[in-house]
Amino acid sequence: MSNIITILKELFDNIQLTWAIARYNNRSSFQGHKFGVVWEFLNPLIQIALWGFVFGVLRGRGTVNVNGNSIPFLPWMLVGMTIWLFMNRAVIGGASSVKKRIKLVSKMQLPSSIIPAISIASKLTSYLILLLFVFVVLFVFGFAPTIYWLGFFYYFIAMLIFIYFFSLLNSTIAMVFPDYLNLLKPIMRLFFFFSGAIWRLQEMVQQNSLPAWFVRLMDLTPFSYIINGLRNAFLGNVFFHEDWIMTSAAFWLIVLLISIIGTHLHLKLRAKFIDLA
Repeated sequence: MSNIITILKELFDNIQLTWAIARYNNRSSFQGHKFGVVWEFLNPLIQIALWGFVFGVLRGRGTVNVNGNSIPFLPWMLVGMTIWLFMNRAVIGGASSVKKRIKLVSKMQLPSSIIPAISIASKLTSYLILLLFVFVVLFVFGFAPTIYWLGFFYYFIAMLIFIYFFSLLNSTIAMVFPDYLNLLKPIMRLFFFFSGAIWRLQEMVQQNSLPAWFVRLMDLTPFSYIINGLRNAFLGNVFFHEDWIMTSAAFWLIVLLISIIGTHLHLKLRAKFIDLA
């Protein structure tokens, strides 16, 4: 636990500088592009439109059941895809962040632990803009804000905590074993299909396409926990669904395990990062 406290202290001591570097990275990434940072919003929006066309139009998806409520497919998909795109980009970007920026941060005499946080923060702008777009779509479909929408803040904070410590672990492994990044990308693609971002896995159980135990296992993953939790908050009108205690316990246990391993490895190996970069 002392390692976790050390890392958190480094984060909070450098939080303003983290945001400043993240904003600079956003501006510099799209220099020379006519639409600039607008692409941060357009790229994920185009992906959402393509997946929505494939699964919503071509496959003729009408409604989805959320806690007994029949929800139109488009808003259901938008909530899941928006959060998934952010998590996926943050995880992949965070995993390679230390290797890309360790020399720059070391010259500024900053702790390497803030590098994954910089990567995550730089992707928050596009996510928040997309979230506003999702709210507009929800209003169009008749979903007015309710007290249950406050659940967003819990899941948002939980997501950031998970992604940071997951990125800290991944980026540390990637420094020692660079090929790990090539392994992480297909793993994230599998999570995309089995996290419930684009379809309900329960329907596949009913169709005997997937075993019930496998779907149950996927429901316990952090990605499914965040996606299902936000859908319940925005569309299902519930704070705590029937399996909330079990899934929450599994989520925070996984986060604790990842944070213990990630902080230990990072603090033990970061003195060697410059030589490995």
